[in-house]
Amino acid sequence: MGRRRKPKWTAEDFQPTADTQYDELLGDVSTAQTRQARKRVVRVPVGQILPDPYQPRPLLPPSIKADFFAGEIDCFEAAKRWLQLAEEDLAESERVHSLLHMGASFDEHGQIKPVTGYWDLESRHFILETGERRFWAAVLQAVQSGSSEEPVLEALVVEKPSRARQVLENITAEPPSAVMRAREIAALILEQMGLSPEPGEDDFAYYRRAAQIKRLPSEVVRYVQSVLGMSRRYVRYYLQILLLPDDLLLLADRYRLSEGALRRVLQLSPEQWAAAIQELVLATSAVGNAEGFSPQTSENGEAEPERRPPRVRRTQLDPRVSIARRLRTPVRTLLRLDEEDVPRVAHHFAAELGDAETVRRAAKTLAALARYLEDLSDEA
Repeated sequence: MGRRRKPKWTAEDFQPTADTQYDELLGDVSTAQTRQARKRVVRVPVGQILPDPYQPRPLLPPSIKADFFAGEIDCFEAAKRWLQLAEEDLAESERVHSLLHMGASFDEHGQIKPVTGYWDLESRHFILETGERRFWAAVLQAVQSGSSEEPVLEALVVEKPSRARQVLENITAEPPSAVMRAREIAALILEQMGLSPEPGEDDFAYYRRAAQIKRLPSEVVRYVQSVLGMSRRYVRYYLQILLLPDDLLLLADRYRLSEGALRRVLQLSPEQWAAAIQELVLATSAVGNAEGFSPQTSENGEAEPERRPPRVRRTQLDPRVSIARRLRTPVRTLLRLDEEDVPRVAHHFAAELGDAETVRRAAKTLAALARYLEDLSDEA
């Protein structure tokens, strides 16, 4: 076997577009000519951009979202209301601060990765497929800074919008709450089954439809499993979360209640759900751990969630020991790879790391670690 050539990376390799980034995961085999055409980037003023109202992971607070998507306020007025809400609400303050930080980076470094979407001929808006965080970051930054210039975003027009690309983009942005993961699963299922939102249908009502399907087609479940790497059992577990009423879903999402905790809530009768969720929220606020919920039944039949005492803070580990422990699980996963899978994993890992310099440093560090492991294996 000849010696493999060292790949020559370019900056573009580490910022793949939405149309090429997930092709191998989605089974999208495109010609080179089609991919090149898709890489054409246009510049769109934010006033002409409209986020997808059925995005599995919405950003706008519900109190603002309804007026915005009803067309009663534009994106700039929505941003003003959001900034005002952030002054009173800690959770929204943290989210807005993160988006403002991203918006400020646009001014300093420019927009690194384009948003994606398609032109809607009826509304004459550019409908976002991916990049809602970048959209609101630009709008919030413009409103807070008092800029008189309308922000313009670089955008890639996709031939066919895809829920799967939305889901995969979201996964790379930040870990989802259990409620948002349930919506992502529902989005993939409904798209595969050709079920679109009805005119004026609420987004939670739309995604709840997936949870109400008695028997999901096997090919649809296999598709979800291939995209998210999840077992059939957990696909069903997550979908059941969407049977909760909207107000409880919003509460569970806000406090990031886990799938396991919400599954135990759903084992109770529906009239007990609200009280059980409130108990979980209180436990999360006080202890920072919602998994301590364990529903018990009192003599009068009401749920009595069990409270655990606050966790005892552990002695701080040597950071090198902590890193070694964190590496154990992903390395064991790597050991299960076939040799032909390694180049593909390396390609996606490089894309996740970002820039070429970071990839070079990672390669150098991993190579040094490999040398030490070989020495240790010889000594064993």
